[in-house]
Amino acid sequence: MTQQQQSGGSWSAGTEVIALYNFEANSADDLTFRRRDILVIVRPTRDPNWYRAKRSDGKEGMIPANYVQERMEVKLNTMP
Repeated sequence: MTQQQQSGGSWSAGTEVIALYNFEANSADDLTFRRRDILVIVRPTRDPNWYRAKRSDGKEGMIPANYVQERMEVKLNTMP
């Protein structure tokens, strides 16, 4: 179950997600990505199972929601 499914919400534009699996584009509208790639949500779609996202190289396309999870920021503790 992905973070998105656990929260029951949808991601808004600008949300960073991390790929859990490799995904090969099946159509010209899809975006190929690799496990651990960081993607940025461009916009949600009418279908809650798909989002328009952008890779770090600027290429955009559709991604399946169940292949990614929201990226959580890592906070480093500083010692006094």
